Amino acid sequence: MPEFLPKKPELIYFGRMEWVRKRSYFAFWLGLVAVLAYWYLVRPVGGIGYVEDFCSELSRRAMAENLLKFSAPTFVSDLFMAPFGTPIAFFSWSIERDWLGAYVWMWNREFPFLWVYFAFSLLGSYFVVGAILRRMGLNSVAAWGLAAGVVVLHIPRHFKIWYHIEYLSQHWVYWSLFLDAWIWHRFIREKRWSWNLEIWRGFCLLGVLGSPGYFWGPMVLEWIILRLCFVAVLLLMLHRDQRLAIEGRFRAAILPLSLCVIWAVIEFRWFVPLVTEMKKLGDVWQGLGWFAHLGYVVRPLWLDSVYNLVQSGLALIGLSLPFVLAPVDKPESVVTIGWLFWIPALIGVYLLRRKRGGPGLVAAVPFITLIGIAIAYFGVGGPYFLQEIIQATVPFMKFFRVTCRWGQFLPQLTAILIVLAWPEITAWFRGFAARRSRQVLILIFAAFSLVEMSWLLLPVNMLPPLHASTEHLLKNIRQEPGTTVLDLPFCVAGGNGVCTLEQCPNYPKSTTGQCFGNWHEKKVYGIYQARLAESQCDLYRRTPYSSWFHAWADQRCFNEAEWNDFCRYLDERSDLAAILVYPEIWYGAADLDCRARFDAKLGAPQGEGWFYSKSTRGGAGAEPMRVLRYGTKCR
Repeated sequence: MPEFLPKKPELIYFGRMEWVRKRSYFAFWLGLVAVLAYWYLVRPVGGIGYVEDFCSELSRRAMAENLLKFSAPTFVSDLFMAPFGTPIAFFSWSIERDWLGAYVWMWNREFPFLWVYFAFSLLGSYFVVGAILRRMGLNSVAAWGLAAGVVVLHIPRHFKIWYHIEYLSQHWVYWSLFLDAWIWHRFIREKRWSWNLEIWRGFCLLGVLGSPGYFWGPMVLEWIILRLCFVAVLLLMLHRDQRLAIEGRFRAAILPLSLCVIWAVIEFRWFVPLVTEMKKLGDVWQGLGWFAHLGYVVRPLWLDSVYNLVQSGLALIGLSLPFVLAPVDKPESVVTIGWLFWIPALIGVYLLRRKRGGPGLVAAVPFITLIGIAIAYFGVGGPYFLQEIIQATVPFMKFFRVTCRWGQFLPQLTAILIVLAWPEITAWFRGFAARRSRQVLILIFAAFSLVEMSWLLLPVNMLPPLHASTEHLLKNIRQEPGTTVLDLPFCVAGGNGVCTLEQCPNYPKSTTGQCFGNWHEKKVYGIYQARLAESQCDLYRRTPYSSWFHAWADQRCFNEAEWNDFCRYLDERSDLAAILVYPEIWYGAADLDCRARFDAKLGAPQGEGWFYSKSTRGGAGAEPMRVLRYGTKCR
């Protein structure tokens, strides 16, 4: 039994009611049910995705192939950019997700690995955060309630589910931030510091490198800021002749030190080949990109419900509001966490002031600083001096390209402000709630909080399962002797914009062919990954590929010279298993005359399927498209 649960349950008797278990058990299990219920609520209906960022299994498949070939992580692959092959160092790699997931892929590619991995992440976050809060002095109901709340009520993550899988599993973020909150709480409130806890924090610092690169820089920055604050306060204490109790046991250090060594060995085996391939590509442009309007930071999530209610009432009398609310659920720029977090956090900061009898804002200053940096990072447009300074000075910060995605850390940071001020908040609340007139305000806040929580009932963004016709077509291709599939059109695109305009004119839909490789398991032309180097664009800057890109950009059929070059190219290639044409992506191929040219050159289609090219909330799908299979030689 975990040590933070009572070993002998105490019983409480209410008149003639039955005996009930101590509240700690009820709170723990209720929180656990809430976490599991949320996990089940967001289950994917479509399995493996097949368009742009929903094509989330490429890294697992690539790692599985390389583990079979080389028995070690390798970041060059011939699965993409046929017939050349290419470095794949800038996929959105995650040691845990992709290495472990690769072995699962080799065992059963249909197993819902990402969903199960998300479950372990949610549960790990809940257990550790709850245990830390109990150690920080919160009672069982508060500790497990807050742990479940901060893990489940993560609106920015909810809006990204199954679109940006990098942000699904945030257990290392939760562990890092709340462990530092505990360390800081002990240091400020109790004048104690444990080097055992610092070793555990060091393990988390190593562990976060096993998560996607978007987490590396912010978590390193958080570690640096808290230690700088620690040194500053320690110097002030020494100046005032205040003593700090240093704690730690060598026996208690064995486990975290062993984990650090094991994890360092794993990361060394992973990062040496990864960094080697990165260096070969030279300085890959990162960019800042995707800013968010600062107003979204404090925008209440209940505002949309109130707006819709008022709009419905006005519609009954033929009127409407003169403005439209911008959506808060765009996955690329989510920074809205709701007043459910902001109001208690701001009250806590206010109560921490010495004038209010608290220990002073120093009790939360590292996390207030981090929130300030996060909000400053959101800003629309220049100047970019803050981003440039941090990216230049904080290790790994270059990997954190997308500025507005600091919003992913706001739920944890605001929850930590609440926790650090918990003694002051509870004392204040007892006095505040004692008056009947103020109880109305509490009920209003509770009602609006429930409205904000209802966003979790919004179906997540996902694709439907691949239609049976297309799945059958692709599985038939898997049985063909050739090693490669030529998609028309295919796409070469980097998330940093390199190659995209020139070699992916129909982005993002033309990434579909690359994603279909997860079904037919052949090599494909082109690649879409987080970063590309200019040298990778050069692979297709030659005949006949350059003319193909022009035809796809102009949405026209091949001209006679291009057809001749195309047929000559096919004659020279003996590795093709199929040619797949997407008429609704390359409109030129949908033209009747062009379709006749295809049939005349390659014969009638050997198969046809269709699929949804656009995700929807709930996974119904939209914008259906066809895929036609042709032979690999001209007549």
